[in-house]
Amino acid sequence: MPGLTSSMNIGLTGLRASQSALNVIGHNIANINTPGYSRQRVNLQTGIPEAFGNLRFGSGVGFASIMSVRDRFLDLQITQSIGRQHGSNARYEGVQGVSAFFTETGEGGLNLQIQRFFEGFQELSLRPEDLTVRTNLVARAQSMITGMQSRYQMIQQGRSKEDATVVGLTEEVNTLTSQIAELNKRIAQEPTPGSENDARDQRKALLDKLAEKVGITVYEDSLGQSMVSLDSGAAVLVSGATAYKMETVPDPLNNAFSRVYVTLSGSLPIDVTDQIQDGRMGAALDLRDRVLLGYQRQLDQLGAGIVQNVNQVHRAGFSLSGATGNDFFLANVGNNGLGLPVTVSAANNYQGMVSAMAINGAIAANPGLVAAASVAGAPGNNTQATAMASLYNALNTVDTNGDGVGDSGPFSTVFGNLANTIGVDVQRFSVTGQTAENLVVALQNQRDRISGVDLDEEATTLIAYQRGYQASSRFINVINQLTDQLVNQFGR
Repeated sequence: MPGLTSSMNIGLTGLRASQSALNVIGHNIANINTPGYSRQRVNLQTGIPEAFGNLRFGSGVGFASIMSVRDRFLDLQITQSIGRQHGSNARYEGVQGVSAFFTETGEGGLNLQIQRFFEGFQELSLRPEDLTVRTNLVARAQSMITGMQSRYQMIQQGRSKEDATVVGLTEEVNTLTSQIAELNKRIAQEPTPGSENDARDQRKALLDKLAEKVGITVYEDSLGQSMVSLDSGAAVLVSGATAYKMETVPDPLNNAFSRVYVTLSGSLPIDVTDQIQDGRMGAALDLRDRVLLGYQRQLDQLGAGIVQNVNQVHRAGFSLSGATGNDFFLANVGNNGLGLPVTVSAANNYQGMVSAMAINGAIAANPGLVAAASVAGAPGNNTQATAMASLYNALNTVDTNGDGVGDSGPFSTVFGNLANTIGVDVQRFSVTGQTAENLVVALQNQRDRISGVDLDEEATTLIAYQRGYQASSRFINVINQLTDQLVNQFGR
């Protein structure tokens, strides 16, 4: 049968267990306002029983582990939702920054400038011999070109800004993945389960920050390490204690914009430019290579429609001096993104048309060369001027699918469709961003209910372990008194 010494040890295990639990409760209370902190709980277990004959007597309580209260699936949902939220918000900001330049207000509205350009031909049809009217027509043409080119350039600046964002985010991603890999190493080497709970909280905070930068998916292996890959699964960013490097390389075929690669050990870099979906980087790539580029393409198509249709009619007309066969616009050469000239055509979706648009230098210097007549030697003839004026309301003047055949128009409708597309995109990204934000808030609230510190609950638990500590102390005091009596009364 166990003696007083064994009983004393039982009391000591109770003291140690209660003291340890009180420390954990104090740690929880101290971190009640720490973002991302998961409350911790003590796991106790009975001590190994001692055998005396056919009987087994308990040896007290053992301290098993300290575990965080967390829902791994919920944590994963939050991380993925954060990536979608920041991706939608970044898309909204990018499109919102462009939309202001396509708002048709005041005299600077591009649709109004296009309308006035064709009205200039209408006025010329009424006074084909008037040089002042011809000069005004050239000025209106230049205003229209300037308006289109300024908007085109603002979109290009937006694309360049997004490209710079991609480059900057790459280093931030590498820093975060290195820190996550280091925490993975600590957690995998923890001496007892749960001894690195604070490291887990730190890692969760880093994963959420990483999701803000680039969309990711996460799962834990048997050692508790977080395995991180791009949301598309195209490449691994963190595997155990190894972080794989992300880098950018300028693309000479696309305005020297950066392509994104992930380098895995022992293999060639993987091009993941088109595989990054969410987070700020996914939004930047989407804006740069699809959304904003799409706006530029529509402007190029509109410019090509104006240039080609006006030139076709103008080329067949005659100027005041009888000259013929001249184009009103010069725009057969564009820019391929490298500063090198390429022929603007349907084959390349009229890329660079707006940048290349210009008035024929001879006409700009001498407006009398505007071909308003349909026959030579008839200065009062207005047939071609009338035909060019009617193009403003003509159908099928713009090729929107790159087959060389006009399928859209009139010009006012084409520009209106572009402005409407931008407005719809602004609204769409605003709604998706707000929806994603609401989801993140709801998930975080749910996480707080599961993992957050509840002072009432901690106070209740605190009292329970306080009583346990007091009871163990009282028990030890009783055993001490009995030991004292045994020694003093029977040891004489």
